[in-house]
Amino acid sequence: MSIQEGFNDLVSQIPAVMILEISQPINTKMLQNADVVDSNGDIIGRISDLTFTFDGKFKLSKFILAGSRFEEFLESIKVRPDRDPVFDASMIKSVSDHVHLDTTKNSLKTTLDEGAISSDEIRFSDLQKMEIIDKKGEKVGKAMEMDFDVEGKVCVIAGGGLVEEKLEAIGIKADIDILVPGMAIDSISDVIKLGVSKDDLSRTLDETLKKVPDMREAKGRSRIRAFAYRPL
Repeated sequence: MSIQEGFNDLVSQIPAVMILEISQPINTKMLQNADVVDSNGDIIGRISDLTFTFDGKFKLSKFILAGSRFEEFLESIKVRPDRDPVFDASMIKSVSDHVHLDTTKNSLKTTLDEGAISSDEIRFSDLQKMEIIDKKGEKVGKAMEMDFDVEGKVCVIAGGGLVEEKLEAIGIKADIDILVPGMAIDSISDVIKLGVSKDDLSRTLDETLKKVPDMREAKGRSRIRAFAYRPL
């Protein structure tokens, strides 16, 4: 599915700050780096980051824009403040080759404005740096991406650690997304803490990865979405 198709599903079916409901799975990679056009027809940046809240369920909150590479360079060397525009899904008018907003760039709040991003929001770029630990505090892996499925559920795509060990053991690594469902997550702070054990994940992964050859045959060359945990 293309960025355009993913965004069309996103903006046509959900208002801002609601649990995401889509007709096809979407990965955060599909949402990032899309050019955004304001109501004047000007390209005002690209989507560089997203924010979420988590209260037992993930909820999409905001989109954060980045400027040109030159603007980002100036911000990185502290020549200018890191003042990036912020918007939510309700401001999206349509999606074609670009994401079109129904407002102008000057009307948007920025990351430096008070209240633009609340204290309970989690940046996706921060989530990607987090370790995933089980309920006993044992390391499981790291958060890589996020996945929104057709039922509106959000999963964290995990890599490294246990996940990498399992994939290497069966000699398969590419084109597989290992999903940790939101229901398995207990809390998010400086780490993603699960409410299940590493053994629970290991058992589910062993059962799931046994089915990979059949899944590959059924799905052809598309990426496989394999769950690291399912409830009994």
